[in-house]
Amino acid sequence: MTIKELLIQEIDSTPNELLADLLSLVRSLKSTPNPQLNTYEQMLDRIAYLEAIIGIRKRLESFDRGEGIPAERAMTALQQQFNIPPRL
Repeated sequence: MTIKELLIQEIDSTPNELLADLLSLVRSLKSTPNPQLNTYEQMLDRIAYLEAIIGIRKRLESFDRGEGIPAERAMTALQQQFNIPPRL
């Protein structure tokens, strides 16, 4: 898949308010010939935020499809894997 195709796929599942913020940021970057470091850092922060939201949505969708495991079972597995003593 091309970057453009991946972006379009992600845009389809992103809320409009986040898209509006991202569009505003991209326009500001395009209008400034030499974007300042602060603007670049803001863009990276927003990208990380969007990636987190997308990841959470994908995990929730997989859980809705029955692909997840109950939290209690997951915690037990983690306790065994990392030798974490049980809570008292």
